[in-house]
Amino acid sequence: ARRLLPTFGIKLKWNKQVFENVEVDPSKGAQAFKEQLYQLTGVPPERQKVMAKGLWKGTLKDDQELTGLDWTDGVLVAMMGSSTGIPKPPTEKTVFVEDLSTSEKQKVAAVDPPGLVNLGNTCYMNATVQCLRAVPEFREALEVAPITGAGGDTAEAMTVALRDLYKDMDRSDEYVTPSRFVQTMRLTFPQFAQTTPKGGFAQQDADEFFNELLSVMSSFLVEQGKEFKFEGKRNAVEALFGIDMSTEMRCIESDDEPVTRGTDLQRRLQCNITSDTVTLEQGIQLGLESELEKNASTLGRNALFKQTRRIRKLPKYLTVQENRFFWKRTPESRDHQGVNCKILKSVKFSTTLDIFDFCDEELQKVLKGPRDEHLRDKMGRKQAAKDGDAMEEDDEELQAALRMSMADPDASAGIGIPPGFRGIYELFGVVTHKGRASDSGHYIGWVKQDGKEDDWVCFDDETASHCKTEDILLLSGGGDRSMCYLCFYRAKE
Repeated sequence: ARRLLPTFGIKLKWNKQVFENVEVDPSKGAQAFKEQLYQLTGVPPERQKVMAKGLWKGTLKDDQELTGLDWTDGVLVAMMGSSTGIPKPPTEKTVFVEDLSTSEKQKVAAVDPPGLVNLGNTCYMNATVQCLRAVPEFREALEVAPITGAGGDTAEAMTVALRDLYKDMDRSDEYVTPSRFVQTMRLTFPQFAQTTPKGGFAQQDADEFFNELLSVMSSFLVEQGKEFKFEGKRNAVEALFGIDMSTEMRCIESDDEPVTRGTDLQRRLQCNITSDTVTLEQGIQLGLESELEKNASTLGRNALFKQTRRIRKLPKYLTVQENRFFWKRTPESRDHQGVNCKILKSVKFSTTLDIFDFCDEELQKVLKGPRDEHLRDKMGRKQAAKDGDAMEEDDEELQAALRMSMADPDASAGIGIPPGFRGIYELFGVVTHKGRASDSGHYIGWVKQDGKEDDWVCFDDETASHCKTEDILLLSGGGDRSMCYLCFYRAKE
């Protein structure tokens, strides 16, 4: 029933969560109400879409007058928006830079992060290790792993050596010599111990090292941490980097041939490069579709099939490899073997990657709600800037928004994916290659600094130097300069 008391106990519905009897004081205004919802749910006011049919039209605006509305106890208020965590009052005392540890100084950019000494063409390893160091959950998985390295297993010893190497880097304010890790790495992977005719260690492929390293780590990183859970995956590598794919194989030559479908798990997307490839997105699309010849039972012979792959579950950390190296046959040469070649073509990439078009229909449904919400919000801001007043939603749009706020919470986009994820990833690491072949040239790692919008560090072995985003975007390729080979992205909040 209506009453004259200044406060009301409302029912708040947010992402299938229901908060009963939330006390609201309309006299304090809309902004105070939004701040109250932030304290309750962790959804910042600028992300909130607050709706209450019969009280105000559309979503709640900051200048909305709340007094005089038809408030009643138990009135339903629905809210949309992704949480950044419930705010906590500051409990830590002020700490001065000189009192910080070396690793803490690195985090606040009081000292530069350390480089890694090249121990015989190990730039491919140095660059990759620097990029993986920027994944905090990977670091935590190493810390909690039940490993000692004392059993004589070289793979376990390599895992322990990587954990200890990261600790050494945390304590250092200059370059680090990774002797132990390199030694155990070459024992674990004999191919990385190959030598040149002159007796030195040969250059290796950074992508091959990345895959071999994660394969070994997947056997030992089997404990969940505080900051990440496996949620059905077998280890931290699958939980953090695993891309669940759906596959479809369809015969091009006969509609009568049964279509086969399946699923698999991979650690990176491939960007295929042709003469028509201009952007990273175009190359990824090419990498998801291929043609092959196999037996067609209905035709009784080999036929051409088209294989289409799509993402069905997303990882928090997404790796993309630009497929720049290939083997070129040289039948006219003396040895009749071939040469290792490189595609030097420029492939443009951005600091963000939208993967919506690479997902299957079910995953696109999960991503579409937040994407539509973002689009409506963007259109509303444009309209407000145009005529000085926010765009009002009609009843149909309001009901659609309410249904979206009550969507099935079990329809997750993937492990560790933040609420309200729209399918947008942000770039945080790059491995580049300079040279004409994978078994020669030089690799460099580029890592974005946490909390810094436009601060990157270039890790050229032991030398660490700061650079800007504009420098990173110049690594698209073309000519003999350093060009992107591996891109490391993370799900954007």
